[in-house]
Amino acid sequence: MNKDIAVIFDFNGTCIFDGKYHDEAWKTYVNELASREVSDKEIKEHILGKTAKDILEHFLGYELSFNMVNQFSEEKERIYRSLLMKAGVDLVPGLEEFLNFLRLAQIKRTIATTANLENMNMYFERYNLGEWFRWEDVVIGMGNIPLKPHPDLYLAAMNKLEMTPEKVVVFEDSETGVKAAEAAGIRHIIVITGDSKRDDLINHRGVIACVEDFTHLGEIDLDL
Repeated sequence: MNKDIAVIFDFNGTCIFDGKYHDEAWKTYVNELASREVSDKEIKEHILGKTAKDILEHFLGYELSFNMVNQFSEEKERIYRSLLMKAGVDLVPGLEEFLNFLRLAQIKRTIATTANLENMNMYFERYNLGEWFRWEDVVIGMGNIPLKPHPDLYLAAMNKLEMTPEKVVVFEDSETGVKAAEAAGIRHIIVITGDSKRDDLINHRGVIACVEDFTHLGEIDLDL
């Protein structure tokens, strides 16, 4: 791997396989809000890949203000954090070794995520992320910054690392994340499929490989 590059990681579904805990948290919370059971079909159609605003407005049946979405979302995230901690979810296989390599090689790296501040604080503490990432370089989906599939999170991350798109490698797991990276001009995107099973994302022009986890990186011919 060329050392004159930067690596940007999405976090959820890429660095930890936590999709089922988000699904379970939404299911639990929507059950409370809507006072009814949420079916697996509804999870696929109205939760997976949707924004918190879309999810909440669908199940509640009315439009929510920005502040209301944030308030409701944090209740769901509280349930999610509890489930994650109880399950003892580890970093994705091979990630720690890859991060150690990047650190030793002095390759720039950061995280660009739609996770909120409370979740990111938990991740930094639980997974000792400070060993590999500078907190001030991390870009979090909060405030007025447009979320994925808009390119803003990745543009902000590249700005922090002082890197241009042609020298950036992104690790993603979702279509919205891939679209965000592509819209930011990034053409070296590697999809981690262990949680999402989205091998079909290889069809996107910016995706150069789909691998189950970080133990398979040796299979990729990365030419930057």
